[in-house]
Amino acid sequence: MIPVKLSPEGLAQIGAKTGVALFFPASATYTIQASGWYRLSALGAGGSGGAIFTTTTGGSSSGGGGGAFVESEVYLTKDTVLSIIVGAGGASVASSSSGTGANGNAGGATSISWSSNILLAGGGARGLFNVTNATTVAGGVGGTASGGNSINAAGGAGGAATHATNAANGAGGGGAGNPYGVGGAGGAASATVAGAGGGGSITFAGGAATGTTSNGGGAGTGSAGAATASTATNAGGTNRLRIATSGSADGITRDGVTAGFGQGFDSPTDPFRGLSGGGTAGSATTSVKSGSGAGTGGAQGTSGIPGPLGGSGGGGAAAATVTSATPLFGGGSGGAGSSLTGPSTTGVGGAGLAAVERIG
Repeated sequence: MIPVKLSPEGLAQIGAKTGVALFFPASATYTIQASGWYRLSALGAGGSGGAIFTTTTGGSSSGGGGGAFVESEVYLTKDTVLSIIVGAGGASVASSSSGTGANGNAGGATSISWSSNILLAGGGARGLFNVTNATTVAGGVGGTASGGNSINAAGGAGGAATHATNAANGAGGGGAGNPYGVGGAGGAASATVAGAGGGGSITFAGGAATGTTSNGGGAGTGSAGAATASTATNAGGTNRLRIATSGSADGITRDGVTAGFGQGFDSPTDPFRGLSGGGTAGSATTSVKSGSGAGTGGAQGTSGIPGPLGGSGGGGAAAATVTSATPLFGGGSGGAGSSLTGPSTTGVGGAGLAAVERIG
């Protein structure tokens, strides 16, 4: 546990003001500086997808599940001590020896406790690999939440993966639970040559990869990722305003590239409700980063990093090295499947996160 210490000036500012959210990306203890109403939020970590590389029969891997989200609005008195445990994302796995796959790892739980109260946001479950023809492995289930007096939302499931002879498939990771409800599921992958499902967003599912060679679009906060069969560049889902862009509702694109705005939350005030970005398209090479709360497209190379709480797209390709990205917070990482050449590597599941915000 790492005690959080602020300067006297900082404590005075936070103690007197409302609408100031403190983020906790690591475990800590925090002492309430002034009596009042507080919004306490906890996000579980995402699970990682499975990985498989084979030179002969092909293989498929499902995506990791998204972490859960829990929230309470409570009156806390001065000097109340909050004990905050932040879950770690499911560890990355790789398959570099033909026919030797690796199942992913579950994400850790995040909790906030005080007195006899506890908010618990579970981590997403792991994705699996598969080398049995004509069979399907389910994606990791989303984490579950308990203890919240306002929100207890489960994470979205990772996408399922179906194995077809000599094909390579990687399904998308699930989106995290959030104030709007259960996170969106990762896109399934069942292509007959190579397929990569799109990552889920906070509300919608990533696009599935079907047909011959296909990469599903990453889900946006306004719609699901596209899933047209045998299409390598399925479009990403729209943003909260149903506009076809990865930018947020305020018009700012937070992708770490455009106009110098890095990936992150749209607002430090009530941050988990402000997520409003769009998803990104599938790609025959590398998919790009998505907006806040959105998933990235599946790729026949490397999937892009999703915005907060979004899931990463899977990676699935014939004769190529494939990698699924590590989500920022809460989302599951996609599965990775490759045939003829390797390795196949999955990203770490999105890390957990906690926030404390005075609201009155």
